[in-house]
Amino acid sequence: MRILSDENVHTDIISGLRKEGFDLVTAVEAGLAGRKDREILDYAEEHDLVVLSGDKDFGGLLEFGRLWGSGRVLLLRYQILNPHKIVRDVVQVFRRETEAFRIAGSILVVLSESGYRVRRPNPR
Repeated sequence: MRILSDENVHTDIISGLRKEGFDLVTAVEAGLAGRKDREILDYAEEHDLVVLSGDKDFGGLLEFGRLWGSGRVLLLRYQILNPHKIVRDVVQVFRRETEAFRIAGSILVVLSESGYRVRRPNPR
């Protein structure tokens, strides 16, 4: 699984995922610092990356906005920052949902202390 980490993802989470073997590039490394969410999603789609973010605007863009049907996002919605737990949870979600992330044109996974939920577009 290839990941594009948004600017708001804690560096300990990035390091932890890299230690777990994930191919991860940060928005800063990709030259996307300060860019609009739409540009980040476009970049991720062009490079076959899943966006990892704590910014719920990504969820809104995919779930309710004009981008519904494109983009893959794993949205972190934790109340308490515990990088080790978050890394474990992210790894678990990617292991369980590998196929969903690979075949989906659009998928939004919201991950929090209480678990995760998967949102896919309704067929049109």
